[in-house]
Amino acid sequence: MGIGDSRSGTGTKPGKPRAATVKTFMIAMASEVGPRLLAFNLSNVLVGRMPDNHLAINHASVSRRHATISVTTKGVVIEDLNSQNGVTVNGTAVHGKTNIRPGDIIRIGHVPLFYFGFINLQRPPEQEIVESSIQITPVVSTL
Repeated sequence: MGIGDSRSGTGTKPGKPRAATVKTFMIAMASEVGPRLLAFNLSNVLVGRMPDNHLAINHASVSRRHATISVTTKGVVIEDLNSQNGVTVNGTAVHGKTNIRPGDIIRIGHVPLFYFGFINLQRPPEQEIVESSIQITPVVSTL
């Protein structure tokens, strides 16, 4: 699924209509075909191993219904759904709803994801080719 795909929802089941005020957030993960950048324009993303999840991760350490990532008025939160191998944010186990911030590394079972934060769909992130050097001021989450 790409950034422009129409599969969306506001509940925990895939396929429900998207709310008009949902902010789009981006995560990255490694896959068998290389790095994947995924932009979710959903208020609740169901994550798990089963193909009917919004983010279906085909890995033995991921439970069928593993976690939810939700956009709230205070930002984005992740919640473990009593999975076998748990969820961590920056190495700390998730118990209940836990806020995530740009730069956080999330583990769903043994699978790492990198959380970028909200993006503007009218000005999506662009790839930069570095051939010499580059200086960047990072956004670092404070724990």
